[in-house]
Amino acid sequence: MSSPRSAKQTVVFYPSLEFVDSEAFLQPLVVNVSFPGPVPQHLIHSEIPIEISITMSGEGGVMPPVVHASSWATYYSESADTLIDGLWSIQDSPTPAASIMDLSIPFLPLQCTFDPRSTRQWAKLSHDIECWLLDEVDTSHPQREWGLDAFWMAFVGAFPMFPGGKWHHWNPMIPLEGQFILGWLNGDESSSGVQPDGVVSLEHMLLTIWEMFCRHVALFYPLPLISTR
Repeated sequence: MSSPRSAKQTVVFYPSLEFVDSEAFLQPLVVNVSFPGPVPQHLIHSEIPIEISITMSGEGGVMPPVVHASSWATYYSESADTLIDGLWSIQDSPTPAASIMDLSIPFLPLQCTFDPRSTRQWAKLSHDIECWLLDEVDTSHPQREWGLDAFWMAFVGAFPMFPGGKWHHWNPMIPLEGQFILGWLNGDESSSGVQPDGVVSLEHMLLTIWEMFCRHVALFYPLPLISTR
């Protein structure tokens, strides 16, 4: 008898510190877990267990984390006065659900004709994300960093030889920062689409960026990425 299948994703994060007098405290984390794609028909009437595990690596293991999880609908409707271990209040801050739901993402879903192998379509997408970042997203908004990474993925999709080759200048209000673009500039193979033998295939590169873009977008957009109309 085979064991049940399971899906697992691991993310390593380094939280910032908050200093109070002479002591330092790790800032609480806001984690959004989404599940792209529809639930299989045979599971619609089943309870699907989700196991959330937080591990403090290294010497940080002496500080046990406090974890609270609730469904999206429940979290969104709860009063925003929850205290985490008595140290942090989100009473005056937007909840992750509110932040996501209140800010539109006009460049999503992508048109059903979007072809990730087309640099021209990537260029249009990068322009749309750039306009969204400049016109609608405040620099302090939690989606800002997410949008920057999405922009640079689309930009590199439009100009895959960047910083070499020919490329269009982006608005100087868009900083050259973010995990993806810094990895790309540093020659990180997971961000460059370079094959083990060192040969770069344009199509392979663009499809690699597309896979990363899909995974990244799902962090704040738990809906179908491609429009069906």
